[in-house]
Amino acid sequence: MLFRCLLLPLLAVFAIVLSPAAKAASPEGLWLVEDQTGRIKIQKCGGQMWVFVGWQKAPKNDTENPNPARHGKPLVGTPILIGMKPVGEDRYEGEIYNPRNGKVYKSKMVVLPSGKLQIKGCVLGGLICGGEDWVKLPEDPAINAKVACANAQSPLSR
Repeated sequence: MLFRCLLLPLLAVFAIVLSPAAKAASPEGLWLVEDQTGRIKIQKCGGQMWVFVGWQKAPKNDTENPNPARHGKPLVGTPILIGMKPVGEDRYEGEIYNPRNGKVYKSKMVVLPSGKLQIKGCVLGGLICGGEDWVKLPEDPAINAKVACANAQSPLSR
């Protein structure tokens, strides 16, 4: 009788201890920005995540880039989250390029429990941050052909 009383709790402990850990969600893939005007492709390049503009509802050029040679180049294919490194489970930090003003800021990226991706750009050493949440989309081969790790360098130096 004592054996039966101990068996169920013992099995429960083994089930918890021996079960595979939940795999951390990867940010890799295609994402829809909050205002639905762009699709963003995230790829692992080396040990870092790089985030490229894959599609724009109204295609634009990189006119605000401080590098005048980039002004006539389309934003599609341009990296906007630069060298995002893992800093914890489902968390990454790096830089974000804002094509609206041509500046680069510190950035944070988090895969939320809801499955959304939270993106933040920060100033003052990360004290003040603002951002938005993106929604995961199915892969699109047409977009995959437009972005590549070969473009994984700061848009300011390209």
